Amino acid sequence: MTKIGFITFFIALFNCCNAQQMPSSLPSFSSIYPVYDDKLILQEQLPSKGKIVLIFYDPGCGHCQQLGAGVSKYVDKLKDASFFFISMHDKEYVDGFINMFAKGLKGKKNVSFWKDHGVEFIEKMVPENYPASYIYDGRTKKMIKSFQGESDITKIMPFIQQQ
Repeated sequence: MTKIGFITFFIALFNCCNAQQMPSSLPSFSSIYPVYDDKLILQEQLPSKGKIVLIFYDPGCGHCQQLGAGVSKYVDKLKDASFFFISMHDKEYVDGFINMFAKGLKGKKNVSFWKDHGVEFIEKMVPENYPASYIYDGRTKKMIKSFQGESDITKIMPFIQQQ
């Protein structure tokens, strides 16, 4: 095999094996814990009705901050959805995100903040961009829609509100 053929083979092999897609059914999670209570795990907190909205975000990301502010503005209109904000950052960064951009989410029963202590979310959900939002049906755990890099909550809301 020529050097170019060898390189082409490994590039094709790499692309083939890494062509993972985001799951159409909600996978189970074992290393994602609440930022404010590390005794719970995400899997046990997922509701069995309404919509499940997973938002993978970075507290320092401008688009994520805009989405957080948007959810904060409309959260009372989205009571049938449970929002799980998931980050890989520590509590102080999450606190800063909430206090600066999403104060309206404090104390909301349908909103919680979680930390992935490894890379489980990335491995299972395959986000393409921050913020990465995934909407699932609570009963079936089937994906309704995913948004990659979308920061405008008004574009996401119709999929959360649909029956």
